[in-house]
Amino acid sequence: MMNKENDILLEISKIKNLPPLPESSIRIISAVNDPDIPVDALVDVLALSPVLVARLLGLANSAFFARAGEIVDLRIAIIQVLGLNLVKSMALSIVLNVELKTNSCEMFDANFFWSHSLVTAYIAQKIAQQIKDPLILPNIAYTSGLLLNIGLIAAIHVFPETLNAIFAKKVQTNGGVANELFFLLGKNQYDIGSILLERWQLPEVYQTITAQFRKSDFNGEEKGFVKMIELSHWAAIFVVEDKMDELPDFSDLLNEVSFSTDMLSKIMDDIYSSKDGILELAAIIGE
Repeated sequence: MMNKENDILLEISKIKNLPPLPESSIRIISAVNDPDIPVDALVDVLALSPVLVARLLGLANSAFFARAGEIVDLRIAIIQVLGLNLVKSMALSIVLNVELKTNSCEMFDANFFWSHSLVTAYIAQKIAQQIKDPLILPNIAYTSGLLLNIGLIAAIHVFPETLNAIFAKKVQTNGGVANELFFLLGKNQYDIGSILLERWQLPEVYQTITAQFRKSDFNGEEKGFVKMIELSHWAAIFVVEDKMDELPDFSDLLNEVSFSTDMLSKIMDDIYSSKDGILELAAIIGE
């Protein structure tokens, strides 16, 4: 067990020294973060990754969309089946998942991780759409929710044995992975995620939200946005774990963003009814 400051710094340096993203992945991430990119230009960039194209076409032909006839053209898949926003979010998730390997961590449940991330993203997006705050754009909210726990994937990639032991301990003690990570590395998955996003030069807004998540002393102008993501994160935990009757009281947090508990309940119901589809999307991302 690491208990010396130098040991911790050495371990964290492994995250900071992850190889840079390949040029193709950088171009894909840049494209999916461009709100004005034309469909044809997006298709050209996504084509840089055959794995990504194959998974997106697999999604378009999945039972989730129940299409008649096989879709073999990515442009048609985007226009007629998937939609631009879903393709962008899925592309970002798949690209990062391909770069960060988790196969060596037997206790890691990729389907649960990505379904949790998708639910978080969906709730964040719906709240942003409802409150109509110009500083809280729905597409940014969605991607922020999707990336919120990306540091856990990075930690697994670099320290698979350590994370395997943490997951095993969590099963036995029902303890928090974030607390265990912090105890061992002096950083939790949100700290590690912000390091990773900075290393890979993703937009600053995602770095900020991930870095400041759960930090009550953060007073930046994005504070309302961070709290919205925090609300979405905890709500998603209860939805994915089928604990709809045990939702905590978010009334104070909801009031801060002018969002009612009835609105949240409606979103929860929509997610619960779409659970099979969410699990299918998660499986495609985590292949």
